[in-house]
Amino acid sequence: MSEDFLQYIWANFLFKCKDFTAVSGEQVEILEPGRLNQDAGPDFFNARVRINQTEWAGNVEIHLNNSDWYRHGHHEDAAYDNVILSVVRNADRIIYNSQGRRITTIVLDYADQLYVEYQYLSGIQPRTGCHCGLKELQPTFQLFLQTLAIERLERKCRDIRMMLKQTCQDWEECFYRLICRYWAGHVNSEPFYQLAVLLPYRILLRYADRQEALEALLLGCAGLLEQEREDEYIVFLKQEFSYLKRKHNLVVMRPEQWKFMRIRPDAFPTLRVALLASFIRKFGTLLSRILEAKQVTDIEQYFNTYTSEYWENHYRPGIQVVSKKHGLGKQMKKVLITNAVVPFMFLYGQERGEELYQEKALALLEKCKPEDNRIIRTWKSSGIIADSALQSQALIQLTKEYCEQHRCLQCRIGLEVLKSYLMVH
Repeated sequence: MSEDFLQYIWANFLFKCKDFTAVSGEQVEILEPGRLNQDAGPDFFNARVRINQTEWAGNVEIHLNNSDWYRHGHHEDAAYDNVILSVVRNADRIIYNSQGRRITTIVLDYADQLYVEYQYLSGIQPRTGCHCGLKELQPTFQLFLQTLAIERLERKCRDIRMMLKQTCQDWEECFYRLICRYWAGHVNSEPFYQLAVLLPYRILLRYADRQEALEALLLGCAGLLEQEREDEYIVFLKQEFSYLKRKHNLVVMRPEQWKFMRIRPDAFPTLRVALLASFIRKFGTLLSRILEAKQVTDIEQYFNTYTSEYWENHYRPGIQVVSKKHGLGKQMKKVLITNAVVPFMFLYGQERGEELYQEKALALLEKCKPEDNRIIRTWKSSGIIADSALQSQALIQLTKEYCEQHRCLQCRIGLEVLKSYLMVH
């Protein structure tokens, strides 16, 4: 048996019930299993559980044996201090985090036949359950994609609407937070968003004419000037941030919140934070430009920004490397347009009652090239090829909200598949 199997059981709610009695006797109710982490750190982020009537939000770690917690060194790693629950097959010892807090442990209980089925299915290339009938359903499928794309947009709009509420209806501040969430892709999206919350855009705009001040503010608040090597420039940034921190009463993040493992140096958080400083320095207030843009190429031009001279030969503070210009690649620009610009523009049109912006948002999706990820490649192997970001977003929505949640009977394609069997038989 492997941890991958236990992660699969946990992620898909395939255990026998959602109420557990912890090894320590506490009553544990699983509200949300969290999101699987494909990189370094705890196995699941943003889980929600209720322990003895108190609701907790945090991370979940999964092991075959509880003693693996110590074997993997998690008890000495501050990145695991936010773990609220340990899920195991065998609870062979009590575990504590680096701060000495005991971690609540539950033993996962599932039907024995599940592992047999898992072993069989895991040897087959993952495909949707309806892939055998897709060829005959191509016309219906294509019509369904537009509906799915709008459905995904609406889901994203709900998240942005909540963000807008948190910023007291400040559209510029909201857009800044949204850009930050996708600025470094998936791996460091949460730390980037937290940085945006801790360091308001209105403060950054006061220093938009000073590159060094922007870098000091962003890198300092991110905690990325701490525990790093120093040189003359980094010493200057630390001094600058020390003054600005007191002036604006700023809170500093913990450095271990940022992930460097399994990331290309070009995508290191230090480099991406420095690049964000250059972006703000170049454009200041960007929202009006984005809303006025008519073509995808116009928006891509706005994201054409590069780090300051110091970061051309540094990936991390104080460590010099071969000189190279650093900016956003085509893929990252596509991520920002698809996940931040388009949904924001769509919501802006909704809230302002201006359909022009909603139409423009959908037009941008249609003109933008499709994503290239695991989900899109899986559909391609079944004969469904996305020719635009609108269609790739639709396929992602279909996969995440229907296929992966086994909601085939609520899916229009699933209904058409059943109808096709009725016609044959």
